Amino acid sequence: DWLSNSPDLNSIENLWSIVKYNVEKRMPQNIDELKQFMAEEWNKIPDSFLVNLIQSMKRRCQLVIDLFNFYIIRKL
Repeated sequence: DWLSNSPDLNSIENLWSIVKYNVEKRMPQNIDELKQFMAEEWNKIPDSFLVNLIQSMKRRCQLVIDLFNFYIIRKL
């Protein structure tokens, strides 16, 4: 793997994990509920979380470089 494949540099995965967790808690009963819950949970993500995620990218990139492509999530 090379650095751009690092899950630590893939910010969208952080967002999807939050959405997935919250949707699963709501236990959708069909595809329409799943779509509805996904949209609702996505819209609940606060702007401040997105700003923090973006602002953390420089630090994340440097940590991946410093750690030679090891996962960094526990270092943040």
